[in-house]
Parts: sequence; C-alpha cells; structure tokens
Amino acid sequence: MSNKQIVQNPTETKRNNSISVCDLLKNNTTKIIRKCETQTPIYAQFYSNYYNEYLHSLEDIFGTCYLSEKHFFDNLEIDEKTLNATDKFWKGFTETTISHIDMYTNFRKAQFDTITSFMRSYDHFVHLGMDYCAEMFSQFNVKS
Repeated sequence: MSNKQIVQNPTETKRNNSISVCDLLKNNTTKIIRKCETQTPIYAQFYSNYYNEYLHSLEDIFGTCYLSEKHFFDNLEIDEKTLNATDKFWKGFTETTISHIDMYTNFRKAQFDTITSFMRSYDHFVHLGMDYCAEMFSQFNVKS
C-alpha cells in the first residue's frame, strides 16, 4: 500500500457539497405546505365571521318583521285553538330542523374522518412504494 492521498474528482466534490434536486423540491414544497397550514385558521375565521353576519342579518329581518306582523295578526283575532295548533306545528318543525342539522353535522364529521383515514392510508401506501423504489435504486447504485 502506498501513502498516496486519494484525490477526488472535482465533479464528485461539487456533487457531494451541493444541494440535490430532491432537496430543492422538498424544501420548497414544505415551505408552501406550511404557508397553507398557517392560512387555515384565517380562512376558518373569515367563514365564521361571514356566517355569523348572515345569521345576525336573518335574525334582524325576522325581528323587524315581528313588530309589524304582531300588529297585523293581533288585529285578525285568530282563535286560541288555531294559535296553539300552529305553535305545536312550528315547535315540531323546529325540533325536526335542529335534528337534521345535527345529523348533517355528524354526516360531515364522518365524511371528513373517512377522507382523513383515506389520506393516511394513501400516505402509508406511497411510503411503502417509495421505500420499495429506494431499495431497488440502491441495488443499482452499489459500487464495487
């Protein structure tokens, strides 16, 4: 054996010290994904504010109409049995509507849970495939 120093090819030195294409793609993709993640609460707050204003507007409309409707209907002198039957109908309608809102919320929760589970399964599958590809590529890059 000789005491010669092993001199690396300048191209190999450059390749060992430079960033790879995979690093560029991963780093930049990660930055974009992180930015999207930070925006989610903002968009949720925008939607929440908009929806609250919408509901408040509806409540105001019904509140404003209430005064004129009360005067109008009070002057009609509708009998007590009709008012009680109408009240019973609207209470039933309200309970049914609230039940439907709860069912829809539960449906959407189950839907999002299913989508999230699918994404986790897909991610797991992709990782298995990437691990397999990495194993196959490593066999081609074996230096003798």
